[in-house]
Amino acid sequence: MKNLFLLLALSCFSFVLSSQDFGVTPSSPGSDGVTGGGQEEELVEAQTNRLQLAISNEGYPVTPGDIYRITFTAAGSLITNQIIVESDYSINLGIFGEIDVQDTNFPELKKRVERLIQEGYPRSLPSLTMISTGTFEVPIIGEIPQTRYVTAWGLSRLNDVVSGSLGAYSSMRNVAVNAKDGTERTFDLWMARYKGDLSQNPLVRPGDRITISRVDKQIRINGEVYRPGIYQLLENEDLQDIQYFSGGFTPLADLRRVTVERFSGEGPELIVFDYNNTDSDFEFKDRDIITIPSKRDQDLQVTVVGAVFNPGRYQYAPPESYMYYVNLAGGIDFERNSGNEVTVVDRYGNQQDPTYPISPGDTITVLNNNFIYNFNRHFPVVTTGLAFILTIISIVNLANQ
Repeated sequence: MKNLFLLLALSCFSFVLSSQDFGVTPSSPGSDGVTGGGQEEELVEAQTNRLQLAISNEGYPVTPGDIYRITFTAAGSLITNQIIVESDYSINLGIFGEIDVQDTNFPELKKRVERLIQEGYPRSLPSLTMISTGTFEVPIIGEIPQTRYVTAWGLSRLNDVVSGSLGAYSSMRNVAVNAKDGTERTFDLWMARYKGDLSQNPLVRPGDRITISRVDKQIRINGEVYRPGIYQLLENEDLQDIQYFSGGFTPLADLRRVTVERFSGEGPELIVFDYNNTDSDFEFKDRDIITIPSKRDQDLQVTVVGAVFNPGRYQYAPPESYMYYVNLAGGIDFERNSGNEVTVVDRYGNQQDPTYPISPGDTITVLNNNFIYNFNRHFPVVTTGLAFILTIISIVNLANQ
């Protein structure tokens, strides 16, 4: 009998020590073992969606502010405790020590903590469960209407955070993320949004700072494409990329008459080219408008480009001559053209006699052949180059004397 009382006393003493060392109060089997249950239930209810996503995602990264519940048995009683992930990614486990959980996902943390408790209390049936996810703020700066601080959590991705912050001149193609350790990475959110490339849409982490740059080159694609719209181009992207961006050409696309409307300091310019017979390194300019015409309307329009005031496409009106369409385009700009020199090319690329009536699908080019205009454009460059060469020659002569 004396031995039985001694055994019971030792069991109670061991149980009290384990409870004190772990910083918890014992609870009887069947109770929820949670202090302040009402408040926690409200918190869990408010974060139900996030919590379910975090639990079901094997890669959920342990995040500062996360709250976990530990349960295990000792001396026949159930012990529970809540632990929180600190801002430095540390977790205090009481008598089991402090652990660093940076770059750790939830399944890894669960195995690690349960193993520590099992080693200290064999057959204690330890269990780690998540009860709340942490949140943090991410600053967004750069080419946006105003600096913002966006609330994020462990599964927030870059696109989720910047959505709603971008302005008319914000670039999606090179979004910089500066991490807490000072490293910088750049991501292409267009590839993430439209091509589903998750490598370009990473999870944001506490301490990240997002910088939005200004768009360098933005174009609009209209006409016979599956996804017309406005697209941002990177420096190395060219003619072939517009097909990729716009989802490809429809069966009605007339690729022999692709047009580019361009606006510069000298006024509007219309470029017409055959997509399949043009160098792939054709360079687009910022704010270019690319139109892929339809084969259905090729018999209804005539294109006028070159030294006219309003280059563009005009309704075919038989049996008019080229001057009719040139006048529709605002007339000849005599500062750029002398002698009414024009060329006419049909829809198949064959040159035609300008004196003949214009046919549907023809392209009229009013040549930029005015000597004074071209001289004034290029003379300053030539004279500057000659002056530079003469200066070099003079320096060499002086050095040889």
